[in-house]
Amino acid sequence: MLAVGLGPIGRAAAEVALGKASIELVGAVEADPAKQGRDLAELLGLRERSGIVVEGDLDAAIESLSPQAALLCTSSFLPEVQHDVRRLARAGVHVVSPCEEMLVPDFQHPQLAADLDLAARRGGATVVGTGVNPGFVLDFLPIVLSGACRSVRRIRGCRVVDAASRREPLQRKVGAGLTEVEFTARLRGGRMGHQGMRESVALLDRALGLGLDSITQTVEPVLAERRIVTDYFTVEPGQVAGVKNIGLGRRGGETVVELELRMFVGAPRPRDEVEIEGEPPLRLVIEGGVAGDVATAAILVNTVPRAAEARPGLLTILDLAPSRRIG
Repeated sequence: MLAVGLGPIGRAAAEVALGKASIELVGAVEADPAKQGRDLAELLGLRERSGIVVEGDLDAAIESLSPQAALLCTSSFLPEVQHDVRRLARAGVHVVSPCEEMLVPDFQHPQLAADLDLAARRGGATVVGTGVNPGFVLDFLPIVLSGACRSVRRIRGCRVVDAASRREPLQRKVGAGLTEVEFTARLRGGRMGHQGMRESVALLDRALGLGLDSITQTVEPVLAERRIVTDYFTVEPGQVAGVKNIGLGRRGGETVVELELRMFVGAPRPRDEVEIEGEPPLRLVIEGGVAGDVATAAILVNTVPRAAEARPGLLTILDLAPSRRIG
């Protein structure tokens, strides 16, 4: 397997892969020149050398290493990963990625998704997006729970995350330390806050046949009520502490799906909640919440064998056997 992209999630996934007896990590590729030419273990903070030297040329790595699969951890946006997906898929390399827009790739990018699907099928490769959010807590988990329901009328999900406990890029992404004016300006640019909420609603719709006629979301800042100090930022009262992101799926004017993410520094009582109004009604609460970074790395690696077993093409996690821990 090849690790492509060595940001925080990419490094975490690479470390998980190194610890698996059933997977051989053969190489790593990273665009940052400062990371190239170094032993992967050095970037991961491991004592023993891995023997894997970080490269900068993906095409050369594919040709010299002949990987069967790749973890592509470079961007949240499908247009930005498309070229690497094509390179890998055309070479017959299965791709598993936490790219949020790849969870339901044709939701926002139907033509691009069709092109990538064709490239993957021609190369005999499976390409799939997964993760914790989106990919598990607010979408796949309620889908699995619905299997115990005779009928489903409404789905509600809530994820509360104390961003102070998460990596620096995530704290930046939710706007920690910005003014409300700065947050609003960056939000208009389309890169502020959580990505993938609408994809989570779309996945629920497709899996359960909800017949939604609209999928929308709102994103607004959460302002700090007190001074909060993290490992990376100091957030003063009145500054942005993070985001509140709500995804809604409606049918005939009725809200059928309501997903809420509260991700800000200092968020009280972190947890994940899933509630299904149906027959029978179901409610699941994970106190403390699913640890996003650790769990995302695990899901990526654990999905690789499922992707290798699946048919070629640009798929969703609905097309794969459910991911499970591998040794």
